[in-house]
Amino acid sequence: MLMNKHTGDMLKTCVVGLAVASLVLSIPIASAAEVTKLRCEYLNDPLGIDVQKPRLSWVIEGGDQQSEVGNPKSETRNQLQTAYQVLVASSSELLAKDQGDLWDSGKVASDRSIQIEYDGRQLESRRVCHWKVRVWIARGGVRDIGGEPSAWSAPAKWSMGLLRPEDWQAMWVGLDRHDGSPEAAHPEQRRLPARYLRREFSLDKPVLRATAYVCGLGLFELLLNGSKVGDHVLDPGLTQYDKRALIVTFDVTRQLQAGNNAIGVILGNGRYYAMRTTVPFAMQNFGFPKLRLQLEMEFRDGTRQIISSDETWSLTDAGPIRSNNEYDGEEYDARMEMPGWASPGYNPASWEVANLVQAPLGRLQAQMIEPIRVTEVRRPVAITEPRPAVYLVDMGQAYYGSVRLKVAGPPGSRVQMRSAYALNEDGTLRIQDNRSAKTTDVYVLKGGCPESWVPCFRGQGYRYVEVTGFPGTPTPENFEGLVMHSDFEAVGGFSCSNELINRIHSNIRWTQRAYLRSVPMEPDRDERMGWLGTQAKDFESNCYNFGMAPFLGKWLEDIRLDQLPDGHLPNVSPSYWAMYDSGIVWPSNIAILPEIMYDLYGDRRALVENYPALNKWMNFVSRHLKPDYTVDLKKFGDWCDAYSIDGGSETGGTADALIASAYLYNNCRIAARLARLLDKADDAERFTELGAKIHSGFNRRFFDAAKNQYGTGTQTSNLLPLAFGLVPPEQRGAVAANLAHDVLVERDGHLSVGMIGAFWLMQVLTEAGHADAAWRVVTQTSRPSWGYMISKGATTIWERWDSNTRDPGMNSEALLILAGNLDAWFYRSLAGIDYDPGNPGFKHIVLRPQLMGDLTWVEAHYDSLYGRIASSWKIDKHRFTWTIRIPSNVTAMVYVPAKDEAAVTESDKPAASADGVKFLRMEDHTAVYAVGSGIYQFVSTLP
Repeated sequence: MLMNKHTGDMLKTCVVGLAVASLVLSIPIASAAEVTKLRCEYLNDPLGIDVQKPRLSWVIEGGDQQSEVGNPKSETRNQLQTAYQVLVASSSELLAKDQGDLWDSGKVASDRSIQIEYDGRQLESRRVCHWKVRVWIARGGVRDIGGEPSAWSAPAKWSMGLLRPEDWQAMWVGLDRHDGSPEAAHPEQRRLPARYLRREFSLDKPVLRATAYVCGLGLFELLLNGSKVGDHVLDPGLTQYDKRALIVTFDVTRQLQAGNNAIGVILGNGRYYAMRTTVPFAMQNFGFPKLRLQLEMEFRDGTRQIISSDETWSLTDAGPIRSNNEYDGEEYDARMEMPGWASPGYNPASWEVANLVQAPLGRLQAQMIEPIRVTEVRRPVAITEPRPAVYLVDMGQAYYGSVRLKVAGPPGSRVQMRSAYALNEDGTLRIQDNRSAKTTDVYVLKGGCPESWVPCFRGQGYRYVEVTGFPGTPTPENFEGLVMHSDFEAVGGFSCSNELINRIHSNIRWTQRAYLRSVPMEPDRDERMGWLGTQAKDFESNCYNFGMAPFLGKWLEDIRLDQLPDGHLPNVSPSYWAMYDSGIVWPSNIAILPEIMYDLYGDRRALVENYPALNKWMNFVSRHLKPDYTVDLKKFGDWCDAYSIDGGSETGGTADALIASAYLYNNCRIAARLARLLDKADDAERFTELGAKIHSGFNRRFFDAAKNQYGTGTQTSNLLPLAFGLVPPEQRGAVAANLAHDVLVERDGHLSVGMIGAFWLMQVLTEAGHADAAWRVVTQTSRPSWGYMISKGATTIWERWDSNTRDPGMNSEALLILAGNLDAWFYRSLAGIDYDPGNPGFKHIVLRPQLMGDLTWVEAHYDSLYGRIASSWKIDKHRFTWTIRIPSNVTAMVYVPAKDEAAVTESDKPAASADGVKFLRMEDHTAVYAVGSGIYQFVSTLP
């Protein structure tokens, strides 16, 4: 099968899909199993980490892993780890001798193969840790920890960063002034040229290892001997700089050379030098760009040398990047280029001495998330000329990124590229939706040979590029679209027989890629903030498509750091806009996201780190309880629901108080669960009791027993009580029927929810026995629906159900607001790959596909931390054929649609007598089996 790494678009359908992008090992070990995909803190061979007790994970592959899922006999079944041994060594040579001088865990009786906490010698700064693991396997369910171990895995490694303040010799350097141009200090244009810094040094002996630790604020690019170091863009990740700033670590050993060397850094403004001061809201400004860099070299003779940023460096702001602002664009004057400025031998006579500047207030911390990279290059699909010498370049797809310009012309020619998502009726660029953001890049030609340029410190959500000032007539060969986002692993793939659903899935993935850039935030206009409300339960969808654990952990720390002493949480994080009026619903991320990390990744540390902030916030909101234990904290409502179509209020038709009170109850449930998991019995009891009081007050205030509805009966009014368990058991069926009736009858198969309702709608309808209503919703093509967006040419998810007819101003075409948790529903319900909260991290899987509508086949996979889970089913008349893969060291509950148990076979045998399969019961026209790891093919006769 061929698949785009990041989009997951299937070019040839099969269920094996894309291999996890990580260290894949191929060492045969005992009885058809091998240990592969070693990870440290979710990452592959991470550099410069500052976690004193990093967590280690591995995957146990069973049987012939080169085979496709269609061959159930190709993989050993029911393999469970019974013990492991981890070795961590200070050198690869010691590890090769099976000597773990840093840590030898010994044989540990355990079935855990994820997030094993390092428990060896204390790790000091700069330490490179080489590690490997072997395991003991039980087969056929026999849990004997004796026997022979596997072979050792191939080695992996991680390195520690600079852990102590005294490890730093480097100083903060920069230039704390404007360039003197008249518009430089304009409060809203915020023009400031890039800073260029350089330093030369000489090497007279062979280098064993060289590591660069760099914190360049707001953004930086590192060059060594004239070439860019690494493939990152827009480094470092966004943070609240008065609380923390991220260090990016590079291994630069291969870019050094004997004799003279030169290191160069370009500093961009990013969010440090604020893009605005008051429009559209007051934005925090941290100062002028600055750099702290430490290059450490270890030589083969055992000696060391450090090159540090200090006043021996040279600096200029007279380079070609004349301004750089993510809202407004980047301006580059190629006539001001300084050839060779980052190479040895350049004469910086016109440069000045780098100034020592004040350090940022925040602490330095390792960047422990995947960097932003250019992950795809797109070619234009069309170029039009709606007005003389005004060209419109159509990239054919909306995404976040930049444009590479290829041009030749006279010196001083000024090419302007302005970008946006949509066109006006006359074919010109619709720029009004960008509001005050100019979204314009400018390139001034130096002339002569063909020139190529791409902005260094800015990206934009767009599909179309308006080009003016181009010398001559442009062709598609003059432009490349660079797709940029946090480069997380693609871990999921989904496809089915319904092409509309495939298109919706593709649109969601493209939107996720545009939205997730070190912080979840809009890709366009003059906001681009980490709004808490737009990412909550729908992070499940993100996680089914991409490896989100490092990203989630980073953003949760942003949120914790932005919490006020009284427990109040912000609207956006990092809080570049100091907005703390978001009520109950949006800050509920501090409860919902740690629970997702625990359920999908088994991440107990996420609970430990976030529970204090959750507890503090719950104490804060509890002060706002009414006597009946509901709350009236109001903000945003069911943002952008269908009631807002044609000019209605964006807060929608569902009462704020109902939404807030329901969410507060759900937060009590989560807080009580987390407290129990952390052995905080008193807290668990307190939150359970508070939840019971809210439950009672909520039903007294909002439930109309005569009508079996909540509030005014909007879909979200009934949906949230069903989702959170607030409906009395005896009336749950009637309330669910009311919700389904509203969908199927009152709205002719349409949803009416906004951002909040979309998080929960599809799963609740399905689990409540109304999959027919969910199917009608997802296959609609009239407004409001995801299909309607596609019918109007959308390639991503719109901000509003009616963005194509709305007035300008809030009409992004790549936001996750209305994506809800739909993609997770595709995986969990249509493909049937679901997690079990009682056995987190997919240690135990629930496989239960829902057969609905006209679907005749579904194929999907999800790469859990334990390995690949795959589900591929098809229906031919009344014959149901289902092939599944369950990774080693995992068990599953499998629900096979069937008229009766006798109608089910597995690998051409009666299922109940098949190897690794245990029949449990019949339930709702499904035969339920307990199975172990392996590849299985079930065939049944449908009712």
